[in-house]
Amino acid sequence: MTKTQFTWRLHRWLGWIIGLQVLVWVTSGAVFAWLPFDPWVKGGDQLQRPALALAALPPVVEGLDASRVTALSAVATPHGPAWRIAVQGEAAARYVPVGGGTWTPPDARAVERFAATFLKQPAPVRSVDLLPSVPRRLGIVEETAGRGNVWRVQFDDRLGTRIYLDGHGGDFVAIRNEAWVWYDFLWRLHIMDYRGGHDFNNTVLRVATLFSWSLVAAGAVLAVLALRRAARRRA
Repeated sequence: MTKTQFTWRLHRWLGWIIGLQVLVWVTSGAVFAWLPFDPWVKGGDQLQRPALALAALPPVVEGLDASRVTALSAVATPHGPAWRIAVQGEAAARYVPVGGGTWTPPDARAVERFAATFLKQPAPVRSVDLLPSVPRRLGIVEETAGRGNVWRVQFDDRLGTRIYLDGHGGDFVAIRNEAWVWYDFLWRLHIMDYRGGHDFNNTVLRVATLFSWSLVAAGAVLAVLALRRAARRRA
């Protein structure tokens, strides 16, 4: 096999391999350019956060060492305003009503009513589910980034809006819809990170760059050989 034949075969196979990924890059790039990001993907057309009116400062939590508190935030919940307290060594956050008292996790009816307040345009509720883990979409898309123990309230609107709330406190976690799912799916294919969807300097992408470079190098060699043959014919 001559050098030219070998280079042609290498160039052809590399073209098939890289060509498929280039098709994914171009297709996903076109979707990114045309799909309304803030209104659809981020749920801007639907999401409105409820007003949070606080009438008191954080109550003293009896029996809790203040040095173990890593975060304290005021959140809106189905039971009204509450303090969300992250405690060192505890996986789940604690919730304390702003007015004091014992916290009771919200039920499905309370969650459904509360989730409806997040929508600018009312829509019928399709289902309300308490999920220990959120199933993946399209094989690789994680709507809550792996977070479990959440309420999922699905609405029957044009984008299939889903509101996710914390399973214990009922406070807002995320808004998702079908536009978001497809955007995230294509984004993962675009950066070739099929797990977290954030690492655009991963091993798979690095290997793809080597194949891409080899494809271009093989094309450059073929171009030089073609120019040499043309020069010989003219001579």
